[in-house]
Amino acid sequence: MIGVHPWGLDRAAEEALFHALRFRWFKWDTYACGNRLVLSESLVLDREDHEQVVRTVEALHQALGRFESRVLADPEALRALGIPEPVHPLVTDGPEETLQCARYDLFATEDGRWMVSEFNEDVPGGFNEAAGIPGLLGGPGDGLHWEGDLRTSFLDAFAPYHTVALLYATAYSEDLQHMLVLEEWLRDAGHRTVLASPEHLEDGRFGLRGPRFLGEKVDAAFRFYPGEWMARLPNLRAWRRHGSRLPMMNPVRGLVRQSKTVFALWQEDGMLSPEDREIVARHCPHTEPFQPESVERLRDERDRWVLKRSFGRMGDSVVLGSLVTEREWDAALAEAVREPRAFCIQERFRVRAIAFTSGPLYPAIGAYLVNGRFAGYYSRAASRPLITHEAFHVATLVRAA
Repeated sequence: MIGVHPWGLDRAAEEALFHALRFRWFKWDTYACGNRLVLSESLVLDREDHEQVVRTVEALHQALGRFESRVLADPEALRALGIPEPVHPLVTDGPEETLQCARYDLFATEDGRWMVSEFNEDVPGGFNEAAGIPGLLGGPGDGLHWEGDLRTSFLDAFAPYHTVALLYATAYSEDLQHMLVLEEWLRDAGHRTVLASPEHLEDGRFGLRGPRFLGEKVDAAFRFYPGEWMARLPNLRAWRRHGSRLPMMNPVRGLVRQSKTVFALWQEDGMLSPEDREIVARHCPHTEPFQPESVERLRDERDRWVLKRSFGRMGDSVVLGSLVTEREWDAALAEAVREPRAFCIQERFRVRAIAFTSGPLYPAIGAYLVNGRFAGYYSRAASRPLITHEAFHVATLVRAA
């Protein structure tokens, strides 16, 4: 059962909290389209639901790992997943020492299931809200608990490495704000950090000096730069030459798991064990590669399908047939026809709305995993069953048993 718990702050205390979130936790974009994007109430999961979420995301993560090992040596599978060919060497020749920070967003459906429509394995965000709001609110009381500790899980993963490069798309302030949180955590724990773009990897002989960014030798890296964008780097050759020697949280092979087409590819014979196939069937929607010859069927069955690019961010390339007009659906299908291997179609499931103070919203319960283990929550809610950049962040609590 999912409920809602108000923060119970007066206006002055609430404004002080949001000020601290912006300037202490670097959450600068608390507003979009005139709306504040953080709700002043929390979702509440029953203990049983929380335990089921943890079991589900950890089991799916293990299944994805086994799937990944099967496709890494198959160029045709990488193409089917929509991974740009210039990036294939970075996917297949990645570092042996891999660290992972992922987030899986689960939807509670009207028929009582927990469904996952994609895996945020490439550059999952939300660190500001996920760690900042519990820190600012403190103990919730009333038999409620904050579950998971993203900061501790992150630092434990980087404990063996002294100097860490934080690699991000430097043109985006919303990406920088995530890196500033991680930088503060690492520095407080005694690490050195280098804020850089992947473009700053130097193309020299590393030898005993190790890889360098902006002239600084580093021992490991955290990548917060979309993997499919790596194909555009002017120093892609340097990454091909040296990337396999850099221990990195979120190596580029995460694109295998990030691709939305993974849901279609792993339905092929031999891709999953019977046990993995069972958990996938229970929690993942039926998905097919987009085929131009299926356009007429998709027009007739518009309410049934969701059209997605294999790679997209914040819902920018997701079109629910049930939420758009016939004309908009035709335009989306026409775009897919021009680039069919970049798209897939996914069967829609019905998300259960939850009553918030402002009215009914559709939540996505985001669960972090660090190195495959649950590490905390980052959830969002929207007025429609589609999570985009306009969705609200909503803190997530768990009720004691």
